[in-house]
Amino acid sequence: MAIRATWKFNGQQKTILGSGHRLWCLLFGPFYYLFKGMFLWSILSLITINGLWIGFPLYNRTIVLRHFHKKGWVQE
Repeated sequence: MAIRATWKFNGQQKTILGSGHRLWCLLFGPFYYLFKGMFLWSILSLITINGLWIGFPLYNRTIVLRHFHKKGWVQE
């Protein structure tokens, strides 16, 4: 199930989470967060060796949704 969001400033739509987001986070760790534009989470994931390997993938949905919500994206 993909989660789409709309940027409230100009109406741009974007898929912020795909169906396999936990797998991608587990496999690619810091690079996954860099691809999403979440630089602080990328550094934190790198320092903690991918979030102690299982922590970040388990909470990935909450981390990503909160990040995009703070940036002004509204979930559909």
